[in-house]
Amino acid sequence: MDGVLADTEPLHGECFIRAFEQLGVHADLEHYRQAVTLGGSTVRDYYLSLGGDPCDWDALKAIKDPMLEELVAEKGVLMPGVVDLLRALKSEGIPVAVATSARRKTMSIILNRFGLWDFFDAFITKDNVEHEKPDPAVFLLAARKLGVDPARCVVVEDSPRGVAAAERAGMKCLACPNPSTADGDFSGATLVVASLEDVDVQTLRGLFTS
Repeated sequence: MDGVLADTEPLHGECFIRAFEQLGVHADLEHYRQAVTLGGSTVRDYYLSLGGDPCDWDALKAIKDPMLEELVAEKGVLMPGVVDLLRALKSEGIPVAVATSARRKTMSIILNRFGLWDFFDAFITKDNVEHEKPDPAVFLLAARKLGVDPARCVVVEDSPRGVAAAERAGMKCLACPNPSTADGDFSGATLVVASLEDVDVQTLRGLFTS
């Protein structure tokens, strides 16, 4: 979702760093990007690795969420091509799900800001599964909710962890790296594109014949 639908990945990092600071934990944005955005660490594990108190985790989320809502309203923009692609999928009657490692609260902030709810048929967040990407659980649950065989699904991802999760789910993966993830390893993707402006329904169908 973040980095695929909207250019909000850097905003998450900024909000978490500011929330960390309010709880007395210093972090660097580039180090956060390497550890969380590109690396395998969850935000919670990263926070704890910096000496954060696990008892403060709920307080940290309560600090971060209003910050994110404010920053998304102020700075958030949709990724190029995403609305045109969603409209095309809708017009073809192709079911689409949001399958994200974000919490439902975070997902709602993004979808509300850009009015994207009606483009989707199912919504799966980290609140619905036990394990985060690269575990495939979020994608497999999305396929079940849509009533589609995982082998007939295409995942659109912007992160190496998401690509790995799609592979493990047995799904095709179209990777569209964003500036925060561009130096990651996307070798496991079925196809890598520079922008969703380069993608249409035929592109997605072609992933099953290439």
